Amino acid sequence: MRLAVNLVAEGGYGNLTMDKLAAASPYSKGTIYNHFCSKEDVIAAFAILALKKNINLFQKALSFEGNTREKLVAFHVAYTTFFSLEPVLSNCVLVAKSPWVKEKASQERLAKMNELDDTLVANADGLVTQAVEQGVLSLSQAASTDTIVFGNWALGFGANSLINSARNATCIERVQDPFTVLNIINMLLDGMGWKPLSSELDYRKTWRRAEKELFSEELALLKEQTQS
Repeated sequence: MRLAVNLVAEGGYGNLTMDKLAAASPYSKGTIYNHFCSKEDVIAAFAILALKKNINLFQKALSFEGNTREKLVAFHVAYTTFFSLEPVLSNCVLVAKSPWVKEKASQERLAKMNELDDTLVANADGLVTQAVEQGVLSLSQAASTDTIVFGNWALGFGANSLINSARNATCIERVQDPFTVLNIINMLLDGMGWKPLSSELDYRKTWRRAEKELFSEELALLKEQTQS
């Protein structure tokens, strides 16, 4: 699997072919076809691996000591950390949902991918529901559980994608600091009225505490990667 990820990292998804995968691996092309029916099936396997890793990190975030908004910040720390560690896997979750992948990937892997996707969303749904039950967040027609979960994913995915792939762009350079994602998320959560507001609690300390208490191993690995 790592060989396939490296091929994509080196030349994009167009660089991933079964011939190149066979050439880069110690296994024959026939053996590879015994495990994957097509390169699209490999991409679906990427997505499954990414979702499993994300679920594990989000489970850590749910164990974080703090209020519901602090736990959501821990979710974003988890997602940002994963995005930095695994840029190919982070992006492949969307790529795997494209028609050209779904047409040729195995039904078994597509079903597993959807199952894991539902699990991931359920974790986020549960946190929003908990906040509503505690009275620190109010839902409305414009701010339903679905839109809140989607809004957080959209901002987290978009911000991390741009930071990792276009960090030299002027717009990004102007806002880039260790809390760029947090600053954007705070604007969203403050706008929703998710309490405590960022004017009432310093979520930068929450972010740093989540890094230290939950994701120190992942961040140490990331440091090793950037230094090598």
